[in-house]
Amino acid sequence: MISVVLAAVLYVAISGLDSGVSPRPIGTAFAVGNPTSGTCWAAGVTNHVCGAAGNMIFNLSIPESSGVTLADVLFEVRTSAGSVFMNTLAAGFAIMPMTGVVPVAYYSFVAGAGLAMASTFTVGAGYSPSSAITTTMFVLVDTGVSTGSWFPSQGNYVVALGTGHFSGVTVAQTLP
Repeated sequence: MISVVLAAVLYVAISGLDSGVSPRPIGTAFAVGNPTSGTCWAAGVTNHVCGAAGNMIFNLSIPESSGVTLADVLFEVRTSAGSVFMNTLAAGFAIMPMTGVVPVAYYSFVAGAGLAMASTFTVGAGYSPSSAITTTMFVLVDTGVSTGSWFPSQGNYVVALGTGHFSGVTVAQTLP
């Protein structure tokens, strides 16, 4: 009788430990590299790569991505004070292939929305939310500010927030 009770208690204890999987910290599986600056172009707007022609954009390589899917990350641009960066023009984030002009996935903002994704990406043809983000892709950040109005060295930075299978925030990458 005692062994039956002990077995039942042990079963409940072990099954309780296996009832759910905790999300992994996103910073252990995903990182972005140093940004290179550019300017949004008209075809980029048409293809949902960027929000408005003439906007300041930044391309960030993906030197590390291990098991991270399009549904596992949300991006934000923050100010040096840590608040969400406010865009004055249409803006967005795109996950881009190393070659080509059509995004793997994109997220768009209207003027004045603030650059913090509220939901996951819209995915491109041939991709799904469960598609892996790989090191053969890069992140394009459209700041929603014209190149003439972007002031460098202000301490603005981009982070990825874990969602889905991941939690937490990546290391901040300063935008020059």
